[in-house]
Amino acid sequence: MNSTSKIRKTDDEKRIAYGIVYEPGVPDSHGDYMVAEEIEKMAHKFLAEGRVTNIDAEHDLEDTEVLVVESFIARKGDPDFPEGAWVMGVHFPDPARWALVKSGEIGGFSMYGKALREDDADTIELELPDDGLLWGTTAKAEDGHTHRYVVMFSEEGAFMGGMTEEAPDGHMHYITKGTVTEQDGDHRHRYDFLENVK
Repeated sequence: MNSTSKIRKTDDEKRIAYGIVYEPGVPDSHGDYMVAEEIEKMAHKFLAEGRVTNIDAEHDLEDTEVLVVESFIARKGDPDFPEGAWVMGVHFPDPARWALVKSGEIGGFSMYGKALREDDADTIELELPDDGLLWGTTAKAEDGHTHRYVVMFSEEGAFMGGMTEEAPDGHMHYITKGTVTEQDGDHRHRYDFLENVK
């Protein structure tokens, strides 16, 4: 099981990043999904087992000293997160790692684990345009600019990457992952193509 979600907000003074670990009904990278009740059980088990230091980078299982300082299930009406989502706030004590969050190089959370697939589980289908192209707008960079972007999918629905349009100064970004653009100059942009297919 591998679920990736972008960082949605940060507290610069405390160096805490907040993001969704798992959202109900949203397929993960294997096309599987979970219902809210199971996500809540998983979130509670994570804390009960004291796994708040189990934060690595790129699933390398190496200690990063990043620490879970908040964990909750988003309630109805939450202004930042969808109802039923498992949300974490993680503290980055190392200023160099925090700089990677601010630049977008660390762009989100990706849950790693094992799960049992049920053959009779319901299926969620995401309807993609006939041409396999999804368009959207990136999050703002620190100077306030955004880009229009496009990501491409194969006929089988596999993510194939994409790119942004050029900004007025002529720079653009390639997209190779599902949470953040590649760097151009001194910055990257976060984006979320799932917002266009939910």
